[in-house]
Amino acid sequence: MKLSAQQLEDYRQRGYLFFPNLLSKTEIDGLRAAVPDLMASDGPQVRRDKPDAVPKIVYAPHATNDRYQALVRLPRLLGVVQQLLDDPAYVYQSRINLKLPFTQDAWSWHQDFTAWHRGDGMPTPHAIMVAVFIDDCTVANGPLLVMPASHSEDLDEILGREAEVTGYDVQRISTDTLEKFAKLGGITDLAGPAGSVAFIHPTLLHGSAANMSPWSRSILYVNYNASSNPTLNNQRAWYMNNTDTSALEVTDDDALANLALSKQS
Repeated sequence: MKLSAQQLEDYRQRGYLFFPNLLSKTEIDGLRAAVPDLMASDGPQVRRDKPDAVPKIVYAPHATNDRYQALVRLPRLLGVVQQLLDDPAYVYQSRINLKLPFTQDAWSWHQDFTAWHRGDGMPTPHAIMVAVFIDDCTVANGPLLVMPASHSEDLDEILGREAEVTGYDVQRISTDTLEKFAKLGGITDLAGPAGSVAFIHPTLLHGSAANMSPWSRSILYVNYNASSNPTLNNQRAWYMNNTDTSALEVTDDDALANLALSKQS
């Protein structure tokens, strides 16, 4: 998948690209079919509020499931990331956010890079967050919201505008900053069918409201980092900070579809 010069410029200016239906129904059905087994794991990569609770987050599915492993190397994902970074890349972190029906899992406005920098010592935002819609994302089930053109490469600005607090149910960005960027570029909801994919700059301000609907809104986040930008403070667990910075190689574009079909037979 080759990006056009206009798409590259759009990413530089707006801080994200959004492609509805980038993955086929066969591919997304294969990914969705793997979710129950991933949720059932009793490993530390499955996050629950309490031991008997339904999982909220499953980390590192690309490291534990062959379909997700194939996904992160598709030309439609890895190939695009390589073009946007103009650099080889690896998966620094992946996770499925399971925003289940009628849950109050809202995420306040934030930028992912601050957590990566403060927690793992990622030097610069030379990375990309890729959001893969496992379910349909609609205005009813708490879609991802972004503030176009709110991204930055200035480390002082990035760190200065987000409070160093714990949890995403508290306000992390000042209302003055949010008003400033809302006036600059507005607020866009990334609603789209399952199989849609967004490529997001790691300092772009984003968040989401609670899912008040009867429909699940699961999104896989694949956080790619340039191999030239390794983390320097490797104290978090393997499923949150992959220390193997070896550059990934692009696989065949039908690798995921073939795996999904083989599981059905």
